[in-house]
Amino acid sequence: MRVRCRSAKSRDAVSCVAGAVRCYMIGLLVIAGFMMASPAMASDVSRFTTLYGELLKQFWRPTVSIHGIETTVFDYAAIKQEGTELIAEISGVLAKIDPDDIGNQEALKAFWINVYNFSAMRLVIDAYPVDSITSFKISLIKHPWSKKAVMVGGRRYSLSEIEKDILLERFSDKRIIFAVSCAAVSCPDRTPEPFETDKVNDQLVELIREFYRNPKKGSSLNRENKTLTLSWILKKDAHLFYDVNGGVIAFVRPYLDQDTQDFLSKHPVAIDYFDHDWTLNDLAQAGHP
Repeated sequence: MRVRCRSAKSRDAVSCVAGAVRCYMIGLLVIAGFMMASPAMASDVSRFTTLYGELLKQFWRPTVSIHGIETTVFDYAAIKQEGTELIAEISGVLAKIDPDDIGNQEALKAFWINVYNFSAMRLVIDAYPVDSITSFKISLIKHPWSKKAVMVGGRRYSLSEIEKDILLERFSDKRIIFAVSCAAVSCPDRTPEPFETDKVNDQLVELIREFYRNPKKGSSLNRENKTLTLSWILKKDAHLFYDVNGGVIAFVRPYLDQDTQDFLSKHPVAIDYFDHDWTLNDLAQAGHP
């Protein structure tokens, strides 16, 4: 901001200089306000990620078998007993965050994926014990995705809004359908770490690759009848792949092992889909045949 004082009269000159000083000070205050707001926002987002990471690390459990499907799980009974204060603290931090103030797109993507997955866990914990996120104890119509699940920056969001209206709409990243957890045995395995700004792309790639290594819920190739069986998630969201040259197979191919990729490059295959097991990814379900 530039103020020019051209008057020859000393009184006018003094007045002009005083006005210029006031404008300068106001400018400094505005800049300082922005500088103070940004670190505060960054601190809240970082706090959320840290607390959510503590929740995952404390209650995540390695691979078990549920209904013959290998999957990582959470100890929901322990969360219900020992983790409710941590969940309340995370919820309190989220309520203060205005996501519009998160300027970095990778940070925003990681933030909303973590918010979705935390919210799914909270829906389960609030109603636990349940054996599925589709339990009527969570939603009377067995559709928890439409239920307002979390408060972020003074507004309540449903899981469906976060996935479809924010993550898929804003980022146009098809991999997100695997990153948002349905808290079920047939979903991609959860890890004990949250998604992070500087690693979100690598985390998405590894999550999907690991998922397709699972022959009971990710992918399975029958070479004899030339059929590739894939996750039901791809069937549910098939509309996302209409604009992909080669469709679903073109999307999954880079994540498959090299032998499977070589086979697909030489042979046309039919696509089938696994039945989706909605059993909760819960340690208490481990060993159920």
